[in-house]
Amino acid sequence: MFNNIGRKIRVLAKVICWLGIACSIIFGILFFIAAAQAYSGLLVFLGFLTIILGVLVSWVGCFVLYGYGELIDSTDLIKVKVLEEKAN
Repeated sequence: MFNNIGRKIRVLAKVICWLGIACSIIFGILFFIAAAQAYSGLLVFLGFLTIILGVLVSWVGCFVLYGYGELIDSTDLIKVKVLEEKAN
């Protein structure tokens, strides 16, 4: 379960990113549907805003988590190399 945790964190970051993007698009479309029923320009604007900002925030927000997974992988590689050098 805790083997190769860096890779699992990176996969989790990708999953969270894609779920955030999908939810942003779905909620934006729901705003468009509500705007069509209410004839509201504000809801159309909110739909576009939700899609654009939601996708951007989901994408940028996952950088930190993905970077943390990369950091763990790099640390594991360094640890292996140090242990190999000590063994020689």
